[in-house]
Parts: sequence; C-alpha cells; structure tokens
Amino acid sequence: MFATTADIVKAAGITSQVVADWVRYGYLPAPTRISLGPHGGMCNRFPSWAVERARFVAQRRQAGYSRDEILAMLAELDKRQAAPSTVAAPRKGKAGRGGK
Repeated sequence: MFATTADIVKAAGITSQVVADWVRYGYLPAPTRISLGPHGGMCNRFPSWAVERARFVAQRRQAGYSRDEILAMLAELDKRQAAPSTVAAPRKGKAGRGGK
C-alpha cells in the first residue's frame, strides 16, 4: 500500500511544503514519483507507514523537540522495528498433540 502527500498532510495536520521539508530533513522517506499520464502531471507515493511517522514527528515538533532530537528518536524507532522478534516460534513435535 502507499500514501500520498495529501494523506500525510491530513493525518499530521501539516502543509505539503512541510512534507517536502521533512523529506529533506530525513524525517520522511523520499517518495516515488508516479506519472498520471500525458496530461495528468505527477503524484508522490510514500510507503503507507509514512503517515504514522508524520504523526509521530508532528507530535514531537509540537512538544518542542529539536530536529536532532527527533532524528535520534526516529533512528531508535527504526532500530527497534528492524530488530528480529524475540518470541520463539512454536516447536514442532509431540508436545502439542498430547504425546510425550
């Protein structure tokens, strides 16, 4: 799935110029530019998770965090989300079937 600039603007309560600034600052990923045909112009497509990320950034900006502090928070968030799960997969064998 994907999100448009308009989706991010609406979700985070920001302007399209702020979206462009946040891409430049590294808060949001660079969008994929999509052609809307010979007379339709261009459209930006962001990954769908960029909407929640924009909300996160907007909340931190409102709380008064600096650009560097927000980038550090995002890096930590990215690191945690990329970490492999610590939940063990169910073991195959007799244990789950009433056997010994």
